[in-house]
Amino acid sequence: MRQLINALALVLTPAAAFAQANPAIDGAKVFAQCRACHTIEKGGKNLVGPNLHGVIGRKAGTMAGFNYSPAMKAYGKVWDAKTLDAYIAAPQQVVKGTRMAFVGVKNPDQRKALIDYISKASK
Repeated sequence: MRQLINALALVLTPAAAFAQANPAIDGAKVFAQCRACHTIEKGGKNLVGPNLHGVIGRKAGTMAGFNYSPAMKAYGKVWDAKTLDAYIAAPQQVVKGTRMAFVGVKNPDQRKALIDYISKASK
């Protein structure tokens, strides 16, 4: 009986709760909207945006072979969870003049899952 209740709870659990319990799955889903402009695989091509492999720990505006905006080159910060969180939430506000034409990920749980995914996928 207990197993049946647990199984039903899993099936009936809202997607948001499941995503929080499984951030890697949710992060991959959130990253799907980034794939239009970014790759994350080691050695992946730069697209409209730079390849994000190894972005955590890299100084903003320094991916070889990508033509960054002057604003991103001047940003000068090293990407970590905190700087990525702020930027992904509101790119245009954090780096005024960035060419990234994305409105941002407003949901903090989705941003956390996305940053976790980027961190794991780019090692």
